[in-house]
Amino acid sequence: MVEDGYSKQGKFKNWLAVCDVNPRFMDDEVSIALGLLLSELSEEPWKGKVIQFSREAQLHSIQGGDDLRYKYEFVRRMSRGVDLDFEKLFDLILQVAVNENLKPDQMIKKVLVLSNPDFDSASVAQTSWEIDYQAIQSKYKEKGYGDVVPHMVFWTLSTYNPEKPVAPRTQPGVSILNGFSNNLLKLFLDNEGEIGPDHLMELAISDERYQALTVVD
Repeated sequence: MVEDGYSKQGKFKNWLAVCDVNPRFMDDEVSIALGLLLSELSEEPWKGKVIQFSREAQLHSIQGGDDLRYKYEFVRRMSRGVDLDFEKLFDLILQVAVNENLKPDQMIKKVLVLSNPDFDSASVAQTSWEIDYQAIQSKYKEKGYGDVVPHMVFWTLSTYNPEKPVAPRTQPGVSILNGFSNNLLKLFLDNEGEIGPDHLMELAISDERYQALTVVD
């Protein structure tokens, strides 16, 4: 299976997905598929888990055993919302770590939020992300996880801008991906979510508009 190859490479073993499964969301299939993939690659106690896109974050144990269709339907039928409370999301992850008495190296390293609305529209907070992130850092430090606060990768799947697939952010602790394409997905999976300037150049020149170009020496 696809996840076997990534598992052998040790990829995505400390990732956790937040899935937007709103039926009005055209790309909910992508959200569910990526959520299932990361749940299989994660290590305990995160393995087989996913969080629904909602302001009341809950960690779900995916039901269905080896039946992929059943697991897909389980995730698709999770409760869903139209926005997300980022601070509560990080509180939930911290609470699991405390309850399980996890070592710092067992903490989730990346939280992948798969969303229909963009980063600013998805947040329920009345304050800025910078203020929320400071509060999150303080809570993690208090519990002994100050050096391992998870990094959030926020992927807006609903629209694709080939000129700017990764939005520049000056805020700490978050990376933004915009839209969905097969090439962007491949870059994400091949590079374990680490997409930099070189990867963006590769993505740009792989666009169909440039395939007919030839280099003349």
